[in-house]
Amino acid sequence: MAARKLRFRDVILSIICVVFTIEACAPAAAIGNSAVFWWLFLLVTFLMPYGFVVAELGTTYAEGAGVYEWVRDAMGRRWATREAWYYWVNYFTWLASITVLFPTTINGILGFEMPLWVEILIEMAFIWFVVWTSMQEVGDISWIMNSGAILNVVMAVGIGCLGIWYGSTHGFAEPLTPQSMMPDLTDGNALTYLSIIIYNYMGCEVIATFVDSMDNPEKDMPKAIIGGGLTIVAVYLFVSLGISTAVPHDQINLDSGIADAVAIMAGERSLPFMLVSVGFLLSLFANMISWSHGVSSVTNQAAKEGNLPRIYAKEDAKGRHVGSCVMNGICASALVLAKPLLESVGVGVFSIALSLDIVFTLAAYVPMFPAFLKLREIDPDRKRPFRVPGGRVMTSLFCWVPVVELVVSIVVACIPLNGSADELSKIPLLIGVVIVIVLGEVIRHVSYGRATTRAEILGIELPKAKMGPDVDWRRPRRPRRPKSGDKN
Repeated sequence: MAARKLRFRDVILSIICVVFTIEACAPAAAIGNSAVFWWLFLLVTFLMPYGFVVAELGTTYAEGAGVYEWVRDAMGRRWATREAWYYWVNYFTWLASITVLFPTTINGILGFEMPLWVEILIEMAFIWFVVWTSMQEVGDISWIMNSGAILNVVMAVGIGCLGIWYGSTHGFAEPLTPQSMMPDLTDGNALTYLSIIIYNYMGCEVIATFVDSMDNPEKDMPKAIIGGGLTIVAVYLFVSLGISTAVPHDQINLDSGIADAVAIMAGERSLPFMLVSVGFLLSLFANMISWSHGVSSVTNQAAKEGNLPRIYAKEDAKGRHVGSCVMNGICASALVLAKPLLESVGVGVFSIALSLDIVFTLAAYVPMFPAFLKLREIDPDRKRPFRVPGGRVMTSLFCWVPVVELVVSIVVACIPLNGSADELSKIPLLIGVVIVIVLGEVIRHVSYGRATTRAEILGIELPKAKMGPDVDWRRPRRPRRPKSGDKN
């Protein structure tokens, strides 16, 4: 039986499920009322350019592996491999951080802490259930993403309404005034807010890996990205304000902020608290599933082209990305199983995994924007069903402003900017980032060598970019300028 095709409704709900994550509302609410400014500022300077670029690339180069293939065709094999590696690291570290929240939330529902071995069993069950579900066809599991999107929005709106009601009857934790919604640029955390909100905007390009499962990708993708993006901004704003009106922003726990806020407003283990906690668990599962196909498509294609270890290219009889999905499970499991050891030296798995996720999510998007400009330059005659509006100056701004914001966010997230205790606490993360980058370069060289050797033994030619029959992996070189002594 053929897999079910995604209609426009499915596409827009998939975007909401991929991009909007209910657990991200707590860090956003911790910003306070000034989050309004940052959400709107980055809507204009990041989300709109990002959404337009993805809409053009996703409808013009609809090959199935999305951002990996865009970077490969524009910038060559080296940057494409880094793109695939960072994209994968972002996913399995996110899966590990989300997994740690599962037993924490269940403990809150039950009212007591489970033994460590029970928590580990729950975490392993969650990881491998996500892995198994991720191996199914996108059309067949679209109902999970649709349900997750609806559930996330309903919970967010409900929590926002509850927060506004609580603030109006018990007094606002922070008055809702125009002044409170403006940023304090003297606040040393202002740039940190930049990375939090940009991170919460990520994910639109995942939809480009669904093109084979869409009913009408050229028509539906641009409309869904724009409509879904605006919906996501409105919901994020509403729920963030709702939480910050009930809970002082400096008291919001980043890994249990949603539950904390509802407990304050409705009471611990109250019916609203229970409903939100259960809905939170279900939404975490849907979020992980919505990203999994995009990540496995990228790593599968990269491995097929000799840019990642061959295990990522392993497929079953139906062509499903078994190797990539299993690698997600193995590495997330290893990180979660290391929790007791890491906590014994004062490192929380949730914080380190989420921090690595944020850094490499941001890093994975940096090459996409210059790749867009390069593809415009080297492939100008390609039919573009959707085209980013504006001329050369506008498209340059649409690319380089987000790149600057991404680079600044990465620097602020992992590099100590002064000698304060808070800044020096970034050092373990910085060490982890350096290790992941170096490991990626080693894996890249080893994969290249093995792929070349195997191709020579079998007498086959390695895959090349698909923009044309004569396009090589390497970036096209400019013609050499003639020297004064050269003949005409």
